[in-house]
Amino acid sequence: MSDDLLTLNVGGVQYTTTRHTLLRYPESMLGKMFDGNFVPSCKDKDGNHFIDRDGELFRYILNFLRSGRLKLPQNFTDFELLENEADFYQISALIDALQEFKKHSTDGAYLEILDFEETAYFYRFYSDPPKGINSDLKNGGLVISGSKEVLLSLPLPDKTHKEVEKSESQYRSVNISSTACPKMALVHFLQSNCWQLVKSSFAYNSDTDGSYMVHKYIWFKPSLNL
Repeated sequence: MSDDLLTLNVGGVQYTTTRHTLLRYPESMLGKMFDGNFVPSCKDKDGNHFIDRDGELFRYILNFLRSGRLKLPQNFTDFELLENEADFYQISALIDALQEFKKHSTDGAYLEILDFEETAYFYRFYSDPPKGINSDLKNGGLVISGSKEVLLSLPLPDKTHKEVEKSESQYRSVNISSTACPKMALVHFLQSNCWQLVKSSFAYNSDTDGSYMVHKYIWFKPSLNL
């Protein structure tokens, strides 16, 4: 029985594995579902066992069951969602591994860059619009947010560095026009100094506030040796 092949339909994504793998942690929900004492009643039209959970995240659950080790990609950020899945399946070893992994993965610095293009107004992104709204920034520019230490390490204009140095806050945002800080030069600096792009998104809007486009980038550096 332990070597039976099983196909699971998890949220519409199919996985094929063995009963032995699913029984790795007998006290987990999956262990109890497939130990032979309980017959799952919910099946899809092809007769596969159906579990109404996140199908994409289940790959990490299954890989953990196969190896007993947690392996996540460098740009993984859905820790809370994966923890919810681990809690649902009642795999305590995975919950512990996630907490340990997250502890080490967050030992570093984050940097947020908002890249505005051909922007007339962008009230939608701030309760208080950036100070540069009536300056060159409205035609394209960057809003860079991070710790004081991180901002001072970047190749920003001298004027901006002086503003950051004078600030009493340890975390702040600075507005830079595209002409004062070429975007590609900043990207090359980050890549060559061990920064990793962990998330990006794009938004476009055209309404009574004007038309604007904005790219949002989240960069992460594993250590604070800036």
